[in-house]
Amino acid sequence: MKLTYEPLFEVSVAILEKLGAQDPEARQVADSLVRANMRGIHTHGVKYLKLIAERIEAEMVKVPTQTTTLKTSQAVTLMDGNNGLGQAAAAEAMRSAMQLAHQYGLSLTFLRNTNNIGFLSYYTMMAAAEDMIGICACNAAASISLWGGMEPVLGSNPISVAFPTDRAYPLVMDLSVSNVARGKIREAERLNQPIPPTWAFGPDGQPTEDPVEALKGCLMPIGGPKGVALAIMVDLLCGLVSGSKYSKEVRTFHKLMGATGVGAFFLAINPKDIMDSVQLKHLIGAYVDDIKNIKRAAHVSQIYLPGEIENETEARSAAEGIEIDAGTVDMLNGLLGRLNCSLKLA
Repeated sequence: MKLTYEPLFEVSVAILEKLGAQDPEARQVADSLVRANMRGIHTHGVKYLKLIAERIEAEMVKVPTQTTTLKTSQAVTLMDGNNGLGQAAAAEAMRSAMQLAHQYGLSLTFLRNTNNIGFLSYYTMMAAAEDMIGICACNAAASISLWGGMEPVLGSNPISVAFPTDRAYPLVMDLSVSNVARGKIREAERLNQPIPPTWAFGPDGQPTEDPVEALKGCLMPIGGPKGVALAIMVDLLCGLVSGSKYSKEVRTFHKLMGATGVGAFFLAINPKDIMDSVQLKHLIGAYVDDIKNIKRAAHVSQIYLPGEIENETEARSAAEGIEIDAGTVDMLNGLLGRLNCSLKLA
């Protein structure tokens, strides 16, 4: 099924407001969810409304979200998400970093005690839209072990960077430090599909193609021990340094186990004192063209840079509609009915 942005956004806003979120918080979270679907990142899209509803109704997420600034020292800010909606708190944290970057050239905001913040490039692209370089990371519930271990102690701890360009889209990198996000394994479980053997270890420490066994075991880190190192770096910066939870203390958003305690950081770099923004965007655009202009392997028809597939998917979604599976539509309509919303998706 294909749906346009507007009905999906309106339905998401209506559900969030019925759950207690207020405008503009509901609109911010809804936009993040629908944009994820537009970019083909369905694991972070509108299906998350079911989890959000469950956690709010279990009083494990507090709405309306009350993000507070605990401390600001020149270009460094510490914010507390107060266990509210992660997408709302994260957007506020990135806006704080961007505002101070206008003054200082760069600014770092730490965010503690929040929840799942969705897909991270949503925030780094906010910075790129204002001719800044955006960097974001957050920790997550333990799903990765130390190399050779069998007990999850680190999250998949995603990282995103976005550079402004003079092209239609910024140059965007958005990756977890595991070979795949755990959400994709949950999606395979839901669809009763096997997973590649490079995604996860089962509880016996051996690679598995069974998503059920994978969810009992550990995710495979990218680059082996190097991925573990990145996971530790993100966990320390986002969790320990921010005063949030870290390692095995972070709770999953997918089970009603209490506050997740997610921590994140947002860095905005404003190169205005180094280079004119027009020149910078032109150079990065030319850089993209240059590194793509290479000889391709015989079986490869198109070379993609990080983020380009998602950019193409977003453009196609805007032109032709957003691909949404029937199960997600049924879930949304069920939520709308249970919350006595007048809206309904066709």
